[in-house]
Amino acid sequence: MIYSPRIVVGDTETTGTEPKNGDRVIEVGLVEIVNGFRTGRHYHTYVQPERPIPPDATAVHGITDEMLVGAPVFAAIVPDMMEFIGDSPLIFHNAPFDMGFFDEEFGRLALPKIDRSRVVDSLKEARSILPAGAKAGLDALCTRYGVDRSHRTKHGALLDSELLADVWLSMTGTGGLAHGFGPTTPPPAAEVPAAAAEERRPVRSHPPEASASMMRLEPSRDELDRHSAFVEGQVQKAIWTSLAPPTAHSPCA
Repeated sequence: MIYSPRIVVGDTETTGTEPKNGDRVIEVGLVEIVNGFRTGRHYHTYVQPERPIPPDATAVHGITDEMLVGAPVFAAIVPDMMEFIGDSPLIFHNAPFDMGFFDEEFGRLALPKIDRSRVVDSLKEARSILPAGAKAGLDALCTRYGVDRSHRTKHGALLDSELLADVWLSMTGTGGLAHGFGPTTPPPAAEVPAAAAEERRPVRSHPPEASASMMRLEPSRDELDRHSAFVEGQVQKAIWTSLAPPTAHSPCA
């Protein structure tokens, strides 16, 4: 488990499954979590693999050779990608797959590889948390933790990163919205930073101001009522309900 003020959750799409045999990265998506909230900041790019995309790979992610005409090569995306990542921990689902591709891509450029000690495999983490035999794929985790994946018809690096970020926050209990509290509707468009005002709708609506350090959330009356209802429905004979309210003590004579 990791606990860090800032976390970057990522995903890649590729031409296949064998980076050592010439398969390449064709899409990178990264999203930012700060203090348990997705901030709306993300990094996303398609990548020119300099080789054809096999039809069976296109069937998975929907990316075609035509879509990548004019896309930057991997060497061109490295500076911006690494600037976005910074020194934050990274979370990938089945991380050895993505890191295997990054290792090969960075190796071609004679650049240092991403330090594996800062990478967390959310698939491995899920298998350690869930009951034995439970499905731990992204779709199954979205279903288990109530993350809306209705708009996921194919794999996509940015969309899957968004889904994984919400799954991670719920699965690990480290998210400010993991238990259903906080904003449930998008903030007015005028309040959304330009970086977040993309055409892709978020999986959940997270406040853009959530990146402020040491943020304090005050529950609304509706949230307090929902919490009380949850406790009454889930906790049997809660000991605190039988305690008398505190009374003022008389001063000693």
